[in-house]
Amino acid sequence: MSSFELNKIVGALLVAVLTLVVIGKIGDNLVTTGGGHGGGYGAEETVTAKAKAPKVKEPLQPILAMLASASVEAGQKVAKKCAACHDFAKDGKNKIGPALWNAVGAKRGSQDGFKYSKALMAKEGFWTYESLNAFLVKPKDYIPGTKMSFAGLKKTSDRANLIAYMRAAADTPAALPTQAEIDAVTKALEEAKQAAMKTVKKATEASKTAVAKVKQAPSVAPTPQINIVEMVGTADVDKGKRVFNKCKSCHTVDKGGRNGIGPNLWNVVNTKKASRESFKYSKALSTMADTAWTYENLNAFLLKPRIYAKGTKMTFAGLRKDSDRANVIAYLRTLADTPSPLK
Repeated sequence: MSSFELNKIVGALLVAVLTLVVIGKIGDNLVTTGGGHGGGYGAEETVTAKAKAPKVKEPLQPILAMLASASVEAGQKVAKKCAACHDFAKDGKNKIGPALWNAVGAKRGSQDGFKYSKALMAKEGFWTYESLNAFLVKPKDYIPGTKMSFAGLKKTSDRANLIAYMRAAADTPAALPTQAEIDAVTKALEEAKQAAMKTVKKATEASKTAVAKVKQAPSVAPTPQINIVEMVGTADVDKGKRVFNKCKSCHTVDKGGRNGIGPNLWNVVNTKKASRESFKYSKALSTMADTAWTYENLNAFLLKPRIYAKGTKMTFAGLRKDSDRANVIAYLRTLADTPSPLK
């Protein structure tokens, strides 16, 4: 094996290891949970921080050191998986795949008379021991777009034995790597792995820092800058009823109606919070039981329920439009024996 070829192998290993480092997206660590109404009561909606641990996929175990002791006979048995598509015999014919006599060390895409995929033809270079190892573990990953449908060989020993068998299927078997070449590749692989781990460590630290900053940021209940009482006075009750359709899967509104996933809302305007009998409120709302659902409080709650009552079981994300909130509150105001005064 030439020093040029060895350098290519080492370079390929370095790239392979570093590209196998999958860094969790730090931006994805800042997650806003929540969604539409109707999914029941569940996790609180707030800006939460979740650290996604970066993952490192272990690089391939170096094949070079295993070749000297690999079993040609065992490799011939493994090759039976390939026999339907490939001929390993001298003067063998191309089948679904190319004939593989003299394949080890050959230039890729060089078998006469076989029509290779564009993907393989674009993969310049030679079928070295290490490139065969990388290809055989998962062909479609090594050469995306290859026509080869074989899933690959997971066991390193199977790949080593098969490559030993392929090496023997030649007029003159390719030279086995020297100990110096084996040591050089092993060292390069270990250095690349260590470099990858350092990258992961830095990404993990950066991720934890971002998470800590989000956790330290206080959640402030929104304070809508509108006069909700005036808006409710001129609001459209029919439109409010239509907007309330988003809430009907969890709340009933008829007088004497049963609680659903959420409490019945008859006579809710200006009633004490968490006061509906037999409904089990969250601790977040229960601690507010000494205050009432005034127009202002309803407006602030409907804008962002899980910010207004941090810890509420209500999964509804809220109503951004001032007019929607005003119309819904106007509709809720009508759901009473005597509608609450506008003041």
